[in-house]
Amino acid sequence: MTGCKHNAKNTLDKNYLYFAEKNGAKVYEETKVVDVKPLNGKADGSDGYEVTTECSSSWFNKQRRTWRVRNVIFSASSLGTQEMLFRLKQSGSLPNISDDLGNRVRTNAESILGVRFFGKDVDMSKGVAIGSSIYIDHDTHIEATRYQSGSDAMGLMCTYMAKGKPGWTRIFFWLWALICHPFIFLRMSNPVSFARQTLIFLVMQTADASINMRLKRNWFWPFGKVLSSEGKKLPVYIPQANAFTEKVAKMFNGHPMTTITEILFNVPFTAHCMGGCAIASSPERGVVDGQNRVFNYKNLYVVDGSMLGANLGVNPSLTITALAERAMSYIPAKHTLEEQAYTQTHNEVLEAAKVSA
Repeated sequence: MTGCKHNAKNTLDKNYLYFAEKNGAKVYEETKVVDVKPLNGKADGSDGYEVTTECSSSWFNKQRRTWRVRNVIFSASSLGTQEMLFRLKQSGSLPNISDDLGNRVRTNAESILGVRFFGKDVDMSKGVAIGSSIYIDHDTHIEATRYQSGSDAMGLMCTYMAKGKPGWTRIFFWLWALICHPFIFLRMSNPVSFARQTLIFLVMQTADASINMRLKRNWFWPFGKVLSSEGKKLPVYIPQANAFTEKVAKMFNGHPMTTITEILFNVPFTAHCMGGCAIASSPERGVVDGQNRVFNYKNLYVVDGSMLGANLGVNPSLTITALAERAMSYIPAKHTLEEQAYTQTHNEVLEAAKVSA
């Protein structure tokens, strides 16, 4: 989940970015795009775009630069791309982006649970990151995962699993567990050795539930606009998954756990945020067309998890990869564009010659 010392983990710097650089592409790290607007007053971007960037790692010296480009591809993950497009739409740089932006944002209806084992001889960190999975019912899929030893930050988000339905009932049972089992409770709240001692269950469902995202000011952060969700909340409590975790803990003499956000705030913890710029047949139904082109604009694309229009129920990375490669297949290669430009110029010269004759 966090890397592989044997170089077996498939990451962007080892495949797509690596081969892109081999073929002449330049990667500008620590660079954030802050504006994208059409060139020469062409509202549809047919003449290209002016892209403004800043240094993302500097507080004061922003090193602002301006680029003139023919094509722009947004690929900043679902939340990153949505925030960028919202800001461009609201600022007037790209005002014609579909009003469907931010709608139908989904997760895999997931929950992160686990079992923690205490003991000096316990080491759950060795092995394949995601080694097995099981469907405990028609809609619920559980993957057994592990982190490398020392990758304990996730332990800060985990706590003792409490019974009861979401809300005050569950909080009461959680506090009751603290009173009845304070030593175990405190040990489970300690992130040290979390990766070595924990078998993590990544629970995902195919249940279709979605929220809408909007860029607005919130009462808790009035200093600027942030992405905020609207509408019905995503499912949090999955009773059959909790029962499965408790059963495993009992069988192997461990302690069941869940994330503290589920207990206190009734908010799910997810690694898979999808949608918000869905592929559709028209701008009334989505943000991009079947070739990932942004509606109402030329040479403007969205290629990341935000293009997905459904809950896949499992890890979406390969689906995103397949759709990304499909989108790129519709963009002509550079030499093809040069040939087309030459042919067009040649034909125009011939037509001019015919007219003069």
